[in-house]
Amino acid sequence: MVTGDELEHSGIPRPGRVRDALGPLLPGLIAELGGDTVALEQVPDRPRGGLARAVRGHDGADVVVVTGSTSVGVTDQLRGLLADSGARMVVDTVACRPGHPMLLAELPVRRWVVGLPGNPYAALVAALTLLGPLLTGLAGGALPRLPRLPVHGAAKAAPGRTRLVPVAWTDDGCRIAPGHRAAFLRGAAVADALAAIGPDWHDGGLAPVLLPRA
Repeated sequence: MVTGDELEHSGIPRPGRVRDALGPLLPGLIAELGGDTVALEQVPDRPRGGLARAVRGHDGADVVVVTGSTSVGVTDQLRGLLADSGARMVVDTVACRPGHPMLLAELPVRRWVVGLPGNPYAALVAALTLLGPLLTGLAGGALPRLPRLPVHGAAKAAPGRTRLVPVAWTDDGCRIAPGHRAAFLRGAAVADALAAIGPDWHDGGLAPVLLPRA
């Protein structure tokens, strides 16, 4: 479910609007993570309740992925929908940047809901670190141990949080790729993996690296 009244799905965005980067990305990403996309829907923020009807209308889905609507703004419906549905919150925000508002909940009908932030890179981070492990677990798989490698480059400190940055391989580890702000996919497009750098990380320090799927 791709939410957001501000999204344009074709052509050049009008002033105050943005192109939908997640709708075209999700089916291929879900396939890479081991899932099958049953349907892809664009869900407007208004009228209120549209997201609830869309989520409840997919009885055949084991997992519903929602992009956007995960925060606490006026048009963010997902958390209210989960509360009204008696959902069990499993992950309710994560101390990371980007992707902080991500969530995982289980509905009483034994369906999982994964909430990804609306910013493209933040959504990619949440998909790789939350949706991917969920799909692996549902399929009976085990998560691999993450290698710790030297990470070179510069990244803005995030006190109390882990920062997920795109990295490219080097002879002595990996280097942070430029262009990794929450709304931009440029860094991810040229990267080989993601590194999870903690608040005490320094240039050249070791960090866990999330490798692409084989």
